[in-house]
Amino acid sequence: MGNQALDKKIGGIPLPSLSLVEGANDTGKSIFVQQVTYGALSSGKKLLYITTEETSGGLINNMERLNWNVTDPFITGHFKVTSLTTGSMSWDSQVAKYYLIALINYIKQRGDQFHIVVLDSITHLLTHATDSDILNFFTQCRYLVDTIGQTFMITLHPYALNQELLIRVRSFCDGHIILGIKNIRDKNVLSINIAKLKGASKTTNELILYEVSPVYGIKILPFSSARG
Repeated sequence: MGNQALDKKIGGIPLPSLSLVEGANDTGKSIFVQQVTYGALSSGKKLLYITTEETSGGLINNMERLNWNVTDPFITGHFKVTSLTTGSMSWDSQVAKYYLIALINYIKQRGDQFHIVVLDSITHLLTHATDSDILNFFTQCRYLVDTIGQTFMITLHPYALNQELLIRVRSFCDGHIILGIKNIRDKNVLSINIAKLKGASKTTNELILYEVSPVYGIKILPFSSARG
């Protein structure tokens, strides 16, 4: 992941795999997958980053401000950023279905070009989609993982799906990572809960607590909390 302290805690992200990164607003979902992105690019992987959160230029600038050098791999084509406009659209089930089909087809067309696909986030795409269309999308992602060895990191606000559907979606995934905010010693800090990570070199029974540093990106804090 390009962060020794975080790698030591988590054991790295297995390749290939399908991982779901869940969290409410401001819990660090984008920072987490950007850290994974930086680590992957630093190890020579080719990565497709699809964002519904910001522009391509904004993403690159934000990562560079955290001392994550992604400009060079962006120029060489190892790092491709695709920005999708979703927040201002009028959504219904048909629009959501079209977007999900178009998205998976876009990824399939580039399947042999990129080792890793990051989707940040797909909340708007799923909120108005039918259960069938959502399950079909994750089935297609699973198929790409199993057949061509691609790795997916997908961020999602948990409110986007009902609990029963969320459980079914999680079952498709090798990794289930929950991000949150904890109050520790009268200070709000960000937390990482590794609920599931098949194939990781180690497991952790503790919440990983961190803050975002302009120098280090994700900075692991020197105290921990038992998972609840």
